[in-house]
Amino acid sequence: MSLDPRLQGALSAFAGSGPILVATDFDGVLAPIVADPSTSTPIAGSMDLLRELAQLPGTFVAIVSGRHLAALQVLTGVSAEDAIVLVGSHGAESDRPLPLDVGFDDAARQRLRAASTALEAVAAAHPPTRIERKPAGVVLHTRNVAPNVAAAATRAALAIDIPGVDVMDGKQIVELSALPVTKGSALQAMANEFDTQASLYLGDDVTDERAFAALAGDPANITIKVGDGETAAAFRIDHPLDVPSVFESLRDTRRLLSTT
Repeated sequence: MSLDPRLQGALSAFAGSGPILVATDFDGVLAPIVADPSTSTPIAGSMDLLRELAQLPGTFVAIVSGRHLAALQVLTGVSAEDAIVLVGSHGAESDRPLPLDVGFDDAARQRLRAASTALEAVAAAHPPTRIERKPAGVVLHTRNVAPNVAAAATRAALAIDIPGVDVMDGKQIVELSALPVTKGSALQAMANEFDTQASLYLGDDVTDERAFAALAGDPANITIKVGDGETAAAFRIDHPLDVPSVFESLRDTRRLLSTT
């Protein structure tokens, strides 16, 4: 794929920055959306490109997903040797410590129980929607559900109001989190931890808008929306199949600059 000249220029400038963070969502970016989420597979070459980027000097790589951490580890095949940070549950989980300053205490456990009870009631009233449980959250899934049922269930879930519980609307999901973390706060925590000068993030979902917003204040950062829909991202590419071209361009330019 030939990248838009504006995006290509931004990537070239980004590649010339000091320490950088390259981060991406999983579903809808590294892997196309599929009917059965358990069968998601990264696009050919995408994980190899991320591993190659992570080996370049001053280049930190992360996959930031709404998936819980255990599932993300299985689906990506990332190991400790890959030097790729995995962040699950929208920032509530990570495979290495990050300075998020949040803890899952008794109050958080009570919020999670309340959120679970409320969302279970929504699912019971709108079959065959289903519930997914995460360490710090609970998710209503409406994929493969009749549109009228999905819409009614989504409205009911979004109306849940529990103090301290964050409600996130996404593609065919509504997620309730008992911890005050988002993909945006996770990106900021990693930028602080690695002392990077600029960050790049690719996302496709409504939940990724919080990440785009967190990076919008610094013109050195790059935000890329994958697919259609309104977005705060500065750039857009059409499909997950176009994502490897972004990584390849960044890898090639940064590798060249590191040897000159």
